Amino acid sequence: MGCMIVPFLKRLFFIKKASWAERHFVLILIIGAVLAALISLAIGLNQSVWFDEAYSIFLAKQSVAELIHLTSIDGHPPLYYLLLKGWAALFGFGELALRSLSVIFFAGSVVVAGLLVKRVFGLRATLLTLPLLVLAPFMLRYGFEIRMYALASLIGIAATYTLIAARETTDSRRQWILYGVYALLVAIGVYTLYYTALLWVAHLAWLVWMAAKERQSLLSARWPVAFVASVILFIPWLPTFLSQLGNGALSPVVRTLNLEQLLGVVTFNFLYQPAWQPGMIGAFAILFVIIAVVYFAIQAFRHASTHERNYLVLFGLYMLVPLVILMLVSLLKPMYIERYFAHIIIGGLIFLGACSALALAHKKSVRVWIVAVGVFAVMMSGTIHLLQIGNYNFQRSQLPTTKYAAQAVASTCNSDSLIVAKDPYVAIELLYYLPNCQVYFFSETAELSGGYAPVSNSPLHVVTPNDLVGLVERVYYIYDGEPDADFSGRFSELSDQVFDKTHVREFSAE
Repeated sequence: MGCMIVPFLKRLFFIKKASWAERHFVLILIIGAVLAALISLAIGLNQSVWFDEAYSIFLAKQSVAELIHLTSIDGHPPLYYLLLKGWAALFGFGELALRSLSVIFFAGSVVVAGLLVKRVFGLRATLLTLPLLVLAPFMLRYGFEIRMYALASLIGIAATYTLIAARETTDSRRQWILYGVYALLVAIGVYTLYYTALLWVAHLAWLVWMAAKERQSLLSARWPVAFVASVILFIPWLPTFLSQLGNGALSPVVRTLNLEQLLGVVTFNFLYQPAWQPGMIGAFAILFVIIAVVYFAIQAFRHASTHERNYLVLFGLYMLVPLVILMLVSLLKPMYIERYFAHIIIGGLIFLGACSALALAHKKSVRVWIVAVGVFAVMMSGTIHLLQIGNYNFQRSQLPTTKYAAQAVASTCNSDSLIVAKDPYVAIELLYYLPNCQVYFFSETAELSGGYAPVSNSPLHVVTPNDLVGLVERVYYIYDGEPDADFSGRFSELSDQVFDKTHVREFSAE
């Protein structure tokens, strides 16, 4: 099979004249984006909504004022939630509708990335990069997530395209318009996900490097005005952001970004596994990928034109600057988690695709093509792994299965029974699937903050099982892992259903 694939790819890649691919590029790009969207959506519709997604849905059901208030005391800005609210008002709160919004953003990022690669590296580089964008497990995983990551990825790559277009145009009026659009995208990005600011720092680093290389005075450049304008656009939300920094509302990311976690960025993107999980074969596969990427990068920088080399630097910084900044900051305060890199992975894939294309253009060798195919094969193994495990929560070491737990009790949700969740985390997940049920939850305190703020001071809060005595004859206790509540003495257990690590235990009052 490999003997057939490599010659085909070589014929496709080393076309001399205007090819079918050139004439039908837009069609190819649209097909690729639609394929990516369908794969991601198909995976997503087989998953259970988990806490972060349920929180997004809960906020989207609130009034605009309450939505912004809850966002201000949590860890993310409000734009995505507002868009989700408007989308759900049109299409409803079904899983297909909710996941479709993210999938559309994902497909859009593939289209913009394809157009960008063709603009700066040419058709052949795009033909190599597009399969990476379509089938990268990391992008597919966060393409269906009912969160802001796919939107942040689209904004990031669209802003990058706009920045390049602004720098390359010779029309003064058009340049000012493009820098205005860029400023708007930068501000929108930070209103969507604070971590996009690290990408804008990467842009800034590249622009300063280019100015120094071209011996251009920063005072005469127009892009600083765009950054100033983006900061001005963010000022209305700035006090809220500063208060979030002070009150600890920003998402707690509990691990230091050390070398192992940096390796995890590679393993997630190619194998869809954390760094500690791959076995011997997986470790060799990742080592092969790292060596291949380094080799392709060296060859690309060695033989690229000045124009191509400048943009290779840009996409290298696209990935490296956020990683380096988080590594340095996490030395003081642990703040790493893989999903906060979801919006910069697209830059790394473009870098890989462009380097591969430039290296293959120079080294017209079957062995080099075999290496390129091998890298893609490793990535495909990660896509297959994603298909197998879905939205597995590596931080909690469990597969979200609240959907199935909710289905087990939905028919008995009436005045004769009640549902009690282990904690606010499980309760917020259940509230999506059981919106018409009274879902009680255990918590030591009624006052809750951060992601639990929506159920703060809720009348459904209970401290111990004794608080449930006399309310109903039947109780369903839903928890993951080990139970925290002891129902013995006042309740008799009738059954225990288990879905992965999620238990649904049925009790009757004695």
